[in-house]
Amino acid sequence: MGGWLQRLKAVVGGHPRVRRAPCEDVSQMLMDQRLRNRVMEALHGVADWQNSIKNVGLYEHFETFFGWFPYEGKPYPNEAMTGEEQGAAAHVHALMIEAYSLLPACPMDYMTETEYVATGWPERMAPIAEQAVRIMLKRGRFSEDVEEELPTTSDGWPWDDRFKAA
Repeated sequence: MGGWLQRLKAVVGGHPRVRRAPCEDVSQMLMDQRLRNRVMEALHGVADWQNSIKNVGLYEHFETFFGWFPYEGKPYPNEAMTGEEQGAAAHVHALMIEAYSLLPACPMDYMTETEYVATGWPERMAPIAEQAVRIMLKRGRFSEDVEEELPTTSDGWPWDDRFKAA
């Protein structure tokens, strides 16, 4: 197994919303299902940026997203996602990379939330991220515990009504 996959397994397996499967060895498909669920949550944070930034702050808003996406390059491959879902997530990912590049790297020069909002990036990305969430909600969320061919849809996640698939 590749080094990045082992690191990803450690991160996903240790995430507070991810319950460990009953067996010690988690299959690649179950890892992909869990990762897809985390991707949906990350996309939700970009779509609902006002609440995300209000709740965790500007820099953690980005760190939360990049906890599930790489800082550069393409999103991680995921067999639990359709081509349409992967494309929608990749589009948001590319925009987040671009927006992230605006943030000063020097801790002494932090950008304020007001300055970030004034760039227009949050408003530009929100509808694209919202559409990505809607695309993924067409199929719903996967189980965290067992492999599924199709995702389950009623797992109690508190999605806003505006994100429910039409």
